[in-house]
Amino acid sequence: IFGALAQEESANTSKRVKFGKKMNAEKGRVPNIVYGYDKTIGDYFNLAINEEEAAAIRVIYDQYVNTDIGSNGIAKYLENHGIRKIQRQNGKNPLFDAHLIRLILKNPVYCGKIAYGRRRTEKVHGTRNDYHLVEQDDYLLVDGLHEAIISEEVWQAAQVKLLAQAKK
Repeated sequence: IFGALAQEESANTSKRVKFGKKMNAEKGRVPNIVYGYDKTIGDYFNLAINEEEAAAIRVIYDQYVNTDIGSNGIAKYLENHGIRKIQRQNGKNPLFDAHLIRLILKNPVYCGKIAYGRRRTEKVHGTRNDYHLVEQDDYLLVDGLHEAIISEEVWQAAQVKLLAQAKK
């Protein structure tokens, strides 16, 4: 009986946490700190632009939208121009890699938006306990309370280019 009650309480807690995250997203609050921003003092959900990190974000978007190089090329461009990733928490690699650049290009936080429900964890068919992330086409996208690093037009141009490259 105690096991069944604990399982039910765990499911209820999970639902409450998901509901709280969705409500914060609808209010334009950022759930976590992303590269290019710092947490503002006293308010967990507000971000302030970190100009040193934001310079790299602007270069990434500028190179991706205005040239023909992809994420690997941008990583090499940043390395050749001495633009290094500022170390945070337990990160060990001082260089930008292609995967991080793709994550940065897909993140709407940089144009002042908040997304909720972009990815969902789904069970891998035919396995017992294997799950993977699946990107969703339909997700909540609202204006955030934070200042944008890049314009929405630049972000949209990057999304169009990312989608075109994904179809190749």
